[in-house]
Amino acid sequence: MRNTSLLLAALLTAAFAFAQTIPPISAFDHQLIDQQKQLLQAIEAKNVSLVDHAIAGDFEGIGSNGDPYDRSEIIDSAQDPAAKTLRSYEFHVIKLTADSAIVTYNLIVPGEHPRYRHMADTWAKINGVWKLKFRQFTPNLWSANDPD
Repeated sequence: MRNTSLLLAALLTAAFAFAQTIPPISAFDHQLIDQQKQLLQAIEAKNVSLVDHAIAGDFEGIGSNGDPYDRSEIIDSAQDPAAKTLRSYEFHVIKLTADSAIVTYNLIVPGEHPRYRHMADTWAKINGVWKLKFRQFTPNLWSANDPD
């Protein structure tokens, strides 16, 4: 009984310490995470006009194989009739300036290879509107060779 009480006390102390180390999300971070989620939802919903509006004209991307791609490939993915359910999680914002930031997150795209991806999207505020300027994704190595 005493060991159980000590274990419970240790777990509660660790949980409390962990909870105190997570800083609250700033308004800036919240705005960028919302922007990122809206773009992902627009791609999933096949809302081509919203996707087109969210991506900068000079957008550049680097795919999982290291090849570059442009904005047309993201817009094309929003026009793809095959329904894809995107699952995204663990969003983090790295503020560069008041008008630019990198949003990192994990993405699961069932039916595609690679299915599990680490994403890094760079956003810039252009004429008062957030636009996606750059994207790089890296396959999650533990799943890079998964058959679908």
